[in-house]
Amino acid sequence: MNNYYTLIYLREHLNHKLYSARFDFSISPHKNVWEGYFTNHQKNSDGFRLVFSSNPVETALFTDKYRPPKKSNVLQFFEQLNEKKIKKVDLAEGDRLLTIFFYDAPNLLFQLFGNQANLYLVDNGTIVDSFKNQSKVKGKQAPKPRKPGAVKSPDTITGARQMVLHFDQKFPRHLIKPVIEHYNLENADASTVESVVNNLTGKMMEKPSFRVLSTGNLCLIPDNLLPIENLNVFEEVNDAIKFTYYKASHLRRFEKRRDHIASRISKQLKKTERALKQLEKSDKALKRADKYEETAHLLMANAHQQISPSEGKIVVKDLYNENETRTIELRPGLTISENAEYYYDRAAKARRRVVESERREKELKRESNHLLRLQESLNKIENLHALEDWEKEHTGDLHQIGYNNKDEQKKSLPYIQLQHKGYQIWVGKNAKSNDQLTTDAHKEDIWLHARGAGGSHVVIRMNNNKELPPMEIIHKAASFAAWHSKLKGSALVPVIYTKRKYVSKPKGAPAGTVNVHREEVIMVKPKDPRK
Repeated sequence: MNNYYTLIYLREHLNHKLYSARFDFSISPHKNVWEGYFTNHQKNSDGFRLVFSSNPVETALFTDKYRPPKKSNVLQFFEQLNEKKIKKVDLAEGDRLLTIFFYDAPNLLFQLFGNQANLYLVDNGTIVDSFKNQSKVKGKQAPKPRKPGAVKSPDTITGARQMVLHFDQKFPRHLIKPVIEHYNLENADASTVESVVNNLTGKMMEKPSFRVLSTGNLCLIPDNLLPIENLNVFEEVNDAIKFTYYKASHLRRFEKRRDHIASRISKQLKKTERALKQLEKSDKALKRADKYEETAHLLMANAHQQISPSEGKIVVKDLYNENETRTIELRPGLTISENAEYYYDRAAKARRRVVESERREKELKRESNHLLRLQESLNKIENLHALEDWEKEHTGDLHQIGYNNKDEQKKSLPYIQLQHKGYQIWVGKNAKSNDQLTTDAHKEDIWLHARGAGGSHVVIRMNNNKELPPMEIIHKAASFAAWHSKLKGSALVPVIYTKRKYVSKPKGAPAGTVNVHREEVIMVKPKDPRK
């Protein structure tokens, strides 16, 4: 979605769409997503959005139709651009840096590559604000186009992939493998690779085809030059990017959900297989039962003998083995007949275990076969809607394997869970637990922490309710945050609270470290949540 050749055509689209448009405002409706709202009065058109995803898996930039934003509890960005008009859109030479220039205002610079994808507000070459990592990048020089690497001789390059990139560093990475396979470039000489690359890049520059492949990737190479099945073909690059982004986002959610169920089924299958393996020993139990019964019979045949109460064994003729002698262990303090009853009892118990093992084995085999059928049917699911229908159909099965089992989830959560007047409150146990707690919290949940001191993250669960809970609940949760902090010995502790969506984790920061973008402060007495 964000390769250089795609951005060449996207720049043309944006220049046409954004010229003289007015920047109204911008928000972040979801994690890693920025949306700018624009109005273009000159063209007498409705408002529209510019959507930017900084997710490393699905970095994208495209325009979309106007959609009313949330009216409250959303974080706004770059408010100094509000009401400003756009002059032009430009793309850096040879790099994925796209800039929107405004009249009498700083510029918006989109950095559209990999883990570094970000959006900067740039004034005279200096970053004055950014979408992500504000504290790290503010005041630094804006990114500049990367310089090409040193030119190597083709004779020093090994591997077809490196050869393709040698002739065009901007060649779309996700297309290199299918190009190598289709044109048999694995062992081709440099001139052959160069010819293929020049032909394909020429077509992408002159006569592109905006295809979305069956793999979910965007491709500008016409299908007569790279015959891969299409999901869709578009006239405009923006429509292709938008389709690819939403399709990829949908596919990512689907695969994550399906993989989670698949792992549960696989885990249960392994558990069943281990149990079946244990039951393979049941034939040994049956042999032990026969042996115990033989021993009991031999003891009864010798019940007339007198033995000392402290005697630990008896030697008898083995009627089952040509009258050879057999030594039988005795339980001290019991008569021979009482010892016989003991062995009869052990034989009966062993046989009951065999019967139970046989019953359990049949049950486990049925369960294993059912899980295999469940696994097979899951593997046939190809989209999120079908998966949701499948989940409804197999609700009981999924409950059995622990998927969406709230009781099991509650036990496995690595943080303290409390209830107070209908509100669930989470309290972190340590730095790693704090990370998990904050990650698991919904954006509308209330996040709390002792101000200026180390301690636990605390969350009030809001069930997607955008309003604040009663102050009594906030005070209660704040008292827990104060107790689980280094200030717990103080009479009063300052505690910050905010919506979870205003809390972010700096990239590469230690566990438990966060940035808080908006906050309120209250003073509370520390209280032990256990009491």
